[in-house]
Amino acid sequence: MTLRTVVLFRHGEVVGESRAYFYGHMDVDLSEKGKKDSIEVVEYLMNLEINAVYSSPLKRALFPAKILADRKGIPLFIRDDLREADYGLWTGKLRKEVYRDPLFWERLKDDRISPPKGESIRNLRDRAKRFLDYVKRKDFTLNVVFTHGGFLRALISEILSIESRFFYAFEIYYLRAVIVSFRGDNSIIRGINVSARDIGTILVSSYW
Repeated sequence: MTLRTVVLFRHGEVVGESRAYFYGHMDVDLSEKGKKDSIEVVEYLMNLEINAVYSSPLKRALFPAKILADRKGIPLFIRDDLREADYGLWTGKLRKEVYRDPLFWERLKDDRISPPKGESIRNLRDRAKRFLDYVKRKDFTLNVVFTHGGFLRALISEILSIESRFFYAFEIYYLRAVIVSFRGDNSIIRGINVSARDIGTILVSSYW
């Protein structure tokens, strides 16, 4: 049975004080550093035999996805289910302000609780699972995805069946990848926070 692999990147650095705010569905631009680093990632990926590129519609993820698909001459699929979490009325607010809201922490005890007019962690995990189930059904060897930190936490949580109270137990850094391979219905996490330059080595290092 052929081993199929998806390499999922978090987008690059965005403009402004990116760590200070909840951006969520806000369509913020990449910083100049974020653009430069995104292009560097694409350069490393050019050496890989990629079948298709998937992206969130938000431009911080779409920027490298378009460049990679154009340069490789491969399909680009833009999917809403790859968006960042919808923080509702918390969108655009300072993190330190949101952290003072008890509802933020209640979400980790009951993942069905949503931010005001936003999306619960359970909803986000359901989205991640839908994408995982979708891509498992596709016939491919290697696909690349550009998405967001919250989505990647949700995806890992679903693969490992982690309780949502551990949702923030690990970080996903800018332009680092989560590598997931599939053998039949089984998902194998082969790396978290992987640098683009190391992906080729990891792909030929599987015991499977």
